[in-house]
Amino acid sequence: MRRQLLDKLADPIAHKPLRIEGTDKLRGEDGATYPIMGGIPRFVLTEDAGQTQTSKTFGFKWKKRDTYDSPAAKQAAATWYLEKYNFASLDEWAANFDSRESVIDIGSGSGFSSALYLESPRWTGRAMWVGVDISEAIDVAKERLANVANCEFVQGDALQLPFRDGSFDTMFSEGVLHHTPSTRDALVSAARVLASGGEAHFYVYKKKAPIREFTDDYVRAQIASLSDEDAWDAMRSLTDLGRALADTRATVDVKVDVPLLGIKAGKQDVQRLIYWNVAKLFWNESLAFEENVHINFDWYRPRYAHRQTEQQVREWCEEARLTIRRLHDSEAGYTVQAVKR
Repeated sequence: MRRQLLDKLADPIAHKPLRIEGTDKLRGEDGATYPIMGGIPRFVLTEDAGQTQTSKTFGFKWKKRDTYDSPAAKQAAATWYLEKYNFASLDEWAANFDSRESVIDIGSGSGFSSALYLESPRWTGRAMWVGVDISEAIDVAKERLANVANCEFVQGDALQLPFRDGSFDTMFSEGVLHHTPSTRDALVSAARVLASGGEAHFYVYKKKAPIREFTDDYVRAQIASLSDEDAWDAMRSLTDLGRALADTRATVDVKVDVPLLGIKAGKQDVQRLIYWNVAKLFWNESLAFEENVHINFDWYRPRYAHRQTEQQVREWCEEARLTIRRLHDSEAGYTVQAVKR
């Protein structure tokens, strides 16, 4: 582990400095020790059952690289991310982050999102990139990004980040803060490790229409007792239904707004109308079947998957001393770019 990373690490509770003991241990000022395994410092302390389940879910999902690592899946993600984060290209995104001093990816998973810009030739490694994830997906990230310059990896909890205050000048968190016991607390925790004047880039889920909200929670509860493998299998029928609806190529002309159901007037594709207002039945014909299953599993399986209102997001940013520069509002969620005061 490089000194550059050690200087940023801290006890996840008191946020005080750590020292290395031998080659496989970090020790805090209070005597607590944290292992270094596979070259990765490990700081997972949570006893929250829901957070443990969510962690195992993502560890399982991100190890299935054949269900998300294809060129088509990367292209679909890149198109969506560039729109949300307002970058003209992956090269522009890479150059922007590379011009900083240090970037933390909170909830990096297998490194899938960050790899889209880290693998650009415009990423030189001038900035230090640190991926932190609560799950064993951090080991996948280290393997995937082994050849990318100036990358470090830490296993830790977004609510108990093992870093000193103000350690980073850039924070990135793509679809992660809502997978904790409290989206608000996770955002405040993330802001703590961001220096004054630092940039925050994050995406969180948006509260959906009432029937969709009910269905989301109902399906999540129905598969809660299943193993990850069985829950994945349960997603196949939902995915097949999404495909069948998409294959109809049918549209419907909704004449007037339906406020009680959160449905807007206008000509709408039937599959998307059901998707946004009744049940998430994801289907993208450019992706393989199992890649579509992956996306449905990602939505329904985690115990924690909070949905927020815009007002909540704005209030939490204010609490975290984040001044919003841009808020991208889509049907799926809110993407925020802000500066730490």
